[in-house]
Amino acid sequence: MGPVEYAAAALVARRWTPTAQKALYRSITFQVYGDLESPGQQLVETLKRHPHLRGLVRQISIHASTPQELDWMDLFPENSLQNFTYSGAFSPALIQKDAIRTVSHLTTHGPMDAAGLQACFELPLMETLELDLTDWDPRMASGVTVDASRARNLKHLYIHIQCICQPIVNAMLAGLAHQLRSLHIHVSPCAKLDSTEGNWAEDFVGHVHRGANLSRVVFSGFPESHAAFSVRNMAEQTQRVQPFLNGIAQQSALDHLGCIGGLYTEELFRTLPHTVKALEFYVDEETLFGCEGALLDLLGRIKEDGLSLRRVSFFAAKERRTWFEAIEAVCKENGVEFVFFPVVTPLQLP
Repeated sequence: MGPVEYAAAALVARRWTPTAQKALYRSITFQVYGDLESPGQQLVETLKRHPHLRGLVRQISIHASTPQELDWMDLFPENSLQNFTYSGAFSPALIQKDAIRTVSHLTTHGPMDAAGLQACFELPLMETLELDLTDWDPRMASGVTVDASRARNLKHLYIHIQCICQPIVNAMLAGLAHQLRSLHIHVSPCAKLDSTEGNWAEDFVGHVHRGANLSRVVFSGFPESHAAFSVRNMAEQTQRVQPFLNGIAQQSALDHLGCIGGLYTEELFRTLPHTVKALEFYVDEETLFGCEGALLDLLGRIKEDGLSLRRVSFFAAKERRTWFEAIEAVCKENGVEFVFFPVVTPLQLP
């Protein structure tokens, strides 16, 4: 190549640089284990030297082994970030930084105490909050309250918990249910379905019914099987939580309901409101879908009863696909979309 060709190539590169930088820096990920690893430190130094690049960043994901304040986050201006993910550790001081206080979507692992949890609800522009509370000690929930008055824009809440009847869930919903549009509660593999608080389910249903705009409620995951509970109950004499999703379905605004085994009965299908458009079910490897007959009956009267149901989804092991062939056929006959999601379900250990 001669001088003319080099000049032309340089011009093309210069013209493409802004577009490439915008795509490259829109979403960045840092791995922080002890000191910031070399590639991450180099990226920080680049952002320090070139202020215009910081304005291109819209999403930051940080995976850390220990809580750190990460002072270099002060490089980013207020209202510049949209999404922030912080996993592996938790630092309230980091959540309080100007750039993070103005994000619309926060995903975090933790917090471990009431003060840390409250810090997550101090973001005035936040619309979506995803909380991993699998390390939360249920014994700490007694008396914990959540002040959501500053998180007035919060509409979508996702919570990952270790067991169904976590008191902290109701503590959050007490201050949030009235403003939520969607609630997703994911339980860890083989999670216990023990009723640790006598009124937990009743209180939960009450909170959901206060959500005038709450149109989507999903419970997902694969809790312990009935067989596993029975074996454990012989030694522990625990009480299994009573099915409460039948009552959730009666929420006036609800149009999407996700269900896990043990939390619903055939009554759900017999009394399904006309407003519900989508149902999804999580079925583990050991348990057959015990409500097949009730669901088939529901599908058969969709047109006659004027029901709005248009989509039925199942999450189960790939090997269990044939379990749902009859349901799929009746869905097709009645104009309902059938969706099967193959998943790796946890091994049930009694």
